Amino acid sequence: MNTKMVKLKEYSNKEVGLLVQVVLLELMLIFGIITLLSEAFLPAFYAIITMIMFTMAYNNVKIYKKKYLTPIYIVVGIFVAVATVLEYF
Repeated sequence: MNTKMVKLKEYSNKEVGLLVQVVLLELMLIFGIITLLSEAFLPAFYAIITMIMFTMAYNNVKIYKKKYLTPIYIVVGIFVAVATVLEYF
């Protein structure tokens, strides 16, 4: 029996942060289209917007080393989260 050891690539935080942002962006586009057809998915759409705002704030600090837009992303994320909770739950 011939077995080989497969080395797994270790991903850095930068690659994972950007991957999460891309996946959330794709989900936001999909749920945006679905929301146009049915308003029942609106809370999920807002939750994805909240997550992408926090991910963008994280990537802005860790990857791009910019600090000026980070508070704006965090404030928008908190605002969307609070508005969603107050409106739908």
